Amino acid sequence: MEPLVIVLNPNENTPRRPNPHVPFTAQEIAADVAACVDAGAGVIHFHARAANGDPQHSARAYAEVTRAIRERCDVLLAPSLANGPGFTLERRLAPALVADAKPDFVVIDAGCAATDLYDLQEHAFRTDDRVLVNDTATVRQLLAAARRLGSPPWFASFTIGWTRTIGAHLDSEEASRGRRGPAIVQLVLGGPEFLPAHPATRAGLEAHLAFLPESASAWVVSAHRADVLAVAPEVIRRGGHVAIGVGDHPHVERGLPTNAELVAEVAGVARRLGRDLAGPAEARHILGLPTRDTAHPRLREDRSDVARH
Repeated sequence: MEPLVIVLNPNENTPRRPNPHVPFTAQEIAADVAACVDAGAGVIHFHARAANGDPQHSARAYAEVTRAIRERCDVLLAPSLANGPGFTLERRLAPALVADAKPDFVVIDAGCAATDLYDLQEHAFRTDDRVLVNDTATVRQLLAAARRLGSPPWFASFTIGWTRTIGAHLDSEEASRGRRGPAIVQLVLGGPEFLPAHPATRAGLEAHLAFLPESASAWVVSAHRADVLAVAPEVIRRGGHVAIGVGDHPHVERGLPTNAELVAEVAGVARRLGRDLAGPAEARHILGLPTRDTAHPRLREDRSDVARH
């Protein structure tokens, strides 16, 4: 079985309550990422944030984070797009167009969903107007843009319908172009508060996997508002990859850990199950990226020692 790639979701748009370890600024994110890379992380999905935690939807803000991370360590980057309300496609893609801060992947949410959180204690929705809208035309345009930029698409799927739709997009691309490039599919499971996604249980995972397109280069599982470690052993045994981070879930039940501690926990599960961790070069190969001509010193390090410790 190929080595495990650990994906870090360090911050999303999550506040620092209850977990104070959510990084906001570029330097905070970069320092956190460096610690997580040392623990075994291979890909980072971040959101640009202001010092007070507000979302920063500019290309400049994303480029600042990207540069700060790459100054500290080598790791693959799959940041969010600039998904502000009412943003045009061009504005959403702007972070991927900065020449010296280009991400390795273009993240594409593959459908539409009402994303209001449900408060189980209050028996009520916290909001009633939050909608994620990526219609078919938008997904097609984002996929085409990813190919033009030379950055493989990183699809996110909440439901079987989205997963099936991703397969259709890849099939359509192959039919129209005569070939298709690499594409990652991230299966986003959800906790009781996050109703749009399949539950973060083995049943929720199995539902997705029954429809996972064979054309996907690799598949990753995360859990929003839930503990992905509950399904991580099954994911690891079946050849998938795991995304984790305090941006997705505060992990109160685990004592409010840091991101590096969560990455180390996933690495420990992989080690107990006899699966190695992917070093930088292996992660690039597994996820369908070309080999780099030049390398940061860390790219020449073999991360197999992380899997043994």
